[in-house]
Amino acid sequence: MNIDEPIHLEGFTENWSRMFTEEQQLLSVHLADWVEGIEHFGSTAIDGMTAKPIIDILIGVGHMDRVKVVIGKIQECGYEFLGEAGIIGRLYFRKRGQRSFNAHVVSYEGALWNDNLILRNYLRAHKEEVVRYGEFKKLIVQKGAQTLLDYSNQKNEFVREVLARAKAWHKAHT
Repeated sequence: MNIDEPIHLEGFTENWSRMFTEEQQLLSVHLADWVEGIEHFGSTAIDGMTAKPIIDILIGVGHMDRVKVVIGKIQECGYEFLGEAGIIGRLYFRKRGQRSFNAHVVSYEGALWNDNLILRNYLRAHKEEVVRYGEFKKLIVQKGAQTLLDYSNQKNEFVREVLARAKAWHKAHT
């Protein structure tokens, strides 16, 4: 099972929010009794952000004994299950077509859930970080990052630095 795939970046579009909402409704029908939360996160959830045109969906599971059922329910929605795909504690799914989605199943209110939402909320509140991050992503693609794994690896350190600022901001505001 190969999780790597070609990538490209696009400028922000309001359609991403609508696409998330429509997919969230589909997933909610299948998952309502099994998960605690479904959130839009990643670059497509940030106004003005340059992004891969793939909607990232964070699905929080409160009880890990529900995971087997949740995997099946997400697959019923047309997703391919790819295991942890390199991130311990996350189950990764993808759905490709005219609209593309990644679903990430994590422990509800666990570290991966919290970190991803803190980062999203921080970027939503700090437009200068959105500009810096967007420019950084364009630069690594211009320098040759053409596949998901290469692109992700090249931006890891940058994202860690932004997440550190996001956590400090979150702590100061809660």
